[in-house]
Amino acid sequence: MYTNEVNKVAESAQKKSEFLNENLFQYVVLAMMSGFFIIIGIALSFSAAAIIQVEGKMYGKIAIGLTFWVALGLLTFAGGELFTGNCFVFTIGYLKRTVSLKQTAKLLLINYAGNLIGCMVLAFIYVQSKAMIGISDAYIEKTALSKLDIPMSQLFFRAVLCNFVICLAIWLCYKMKEETAKLMMMVFCVLAFAVSGFEHSIANMGIFSIALLLPHDVNLTLFEVCKNVLIVTLGNMAGASLFLGVPYWYASKTKEII
Repeated sequence: MYTNEVNKVAESAQKKSEFLNENLFQYVVLAMMSGFFIIIGIALSFSAAAIIQVEGKMYGKIAIGLTFWVALGLLTFAGGELFTGNCFVFTIGYLKRTVSLKQTAKLLLINYAGNLIGCMVLAFIYVQSKAMIGISDAYIEKTALSKLDIPMSQLFFRAVLCNFVICLAIWLCYKMKEETAKLMMMVFCVLAFAVSGFEHSIANMGIFSIALLLPHDVNLTLFEVCKNVLIVTLGNMAGASLFLGVPYWYASKTKEII
């Protein structure tokens, strides 16, 4: 089962690797674009959350879940390269032998760096615009600080769950043909990860980039931010590879006829 879909993912990994080898700077630009999309998603979702948030209630999380999907939608339909999604794609590619371990590590590292640069660049522009002042600035700082209070083990497992859900949306895009259906599943998957309180490494890059550029609490330090993002990154990689990529690769294997 799922042999055709898994083969499509494996071919996608090969094409991405070939594109990187032939067009390094163009690939970095696409990775940066994904960082831009993440900041757009944060700007929209946190503004919506701050507007409807009521003290003592959790309406803000629902608002984020219902609006942050715009980042994944832009990534899919406009085009970009997101590290967390490629963790799934390249797990399948490596297991199907369309890419090597060296090619996988190279692309993921460059992809990660490009996403980080994109987040930082557009976060700076967003903060300089002052568009969030009096609307979402306090909400973003509060969210950033709350992420630093999560114990490391919990942070890791929340990250595992997050990228399992997000990569389900990526996987479904390979299975579905209609763009409307793809969009609907993106909305549901992003709603699942955002409202449930799961942790996404690239989204956290964006949130922390904005929070650090705004006037912030002394407890929001670069060291603590880097530690958080590293743990979440490892969890995201595990969620995409061990809990989604490997199972679907195994399910797609066919017996060789001798």
